[in-house]
Amino acid sequence: MELAQQTQSQPEQAGAFQGGAVVRPAKKAEMEQVRQMIQILFPRARSKILPQDRFLVAERSGVLVGFCHYRLRRRHCYIAGLGVLAQYRNRGIGSRLLAEAVYRAEKSGALETRLKVRALNTATKLYLRMGFFEKRCGDVLLLVRKREN
Repeated sequence: MELAQQTQSQPEQAGAFQGGAVVRPAKKAEMEQVRQMIQILFPRARSKILPQDRFLVAERSGVLVGFCHYRLRRRHCYIAGLGVLAQYRNRGIGSRLLAEAVYRAEKSGALETRLKVRALNTATKLYLRMGFFEKRCGDVLLLVRKREN
């Protein structure tokens, strides 16, 4: 499995769903590639990876193109990171990663999912579309999604 280079451009191909990528849990052997993707997408991030953290990846034609990093604590899920390489954005891959993380969290008993995002982040629209609502904290938004009964 290889990690796509952010500057590399590849043509659209048919795949498992919109965007041509498969979303699945990351394999232990892929975690170094996931860390590299986090570094490419968020070079100033100081995100900790805890032993109980979970990762989903989006894979397209054998290449990792996106990830979702989340953790479960009691009845809460925290989305610690979500990213898609630039040349694969706007194809529904981020939406699929987030939907799968929320689904898995709620299946595990989470009543609420939270994430933090900068107020000017363009991904905020995605989170609001996915049922999150905002609680502003300065230039950072705390977005919360309650489990539907």
